[in-house]
Amino acid sequence: MTEPRESYVQVGSWLNRRRLIEADDKVFLEIALSHDHCPTCAERMRFVTRQLANRNVQYSWTYPNGRSFVQLAHPGAGLPVRQYLSDLLGISIQ
Repeated sequence: MTEPRESYVQVGSWLNRRRLIEADDKVFLEIALSHDHCPTCAERMRFVTRQLANRNVQYSWTYPNGRSFVQLAHPGAGLPVRQYLSDLLGISIQ
């Protein structure tokens, strides 16, 4: 098991950068900064859920320290994680 790699990414035009964690065969992208969602964060979670469901992607939600992360399978060595997430969600991730 390798040490998880953590970075911060810009998701579309969202105001705050979000954490991206790569851990072995999983990728975690922070969607909401708090589990007590404001209307904006609640809509972002619905957006992510719709995008992934429309693509038949297996995912789950995790809530470490009260934050909301979507957990996905890692794309493997052939595709950069940010591009993979951008393609799945239909939004720029840089």
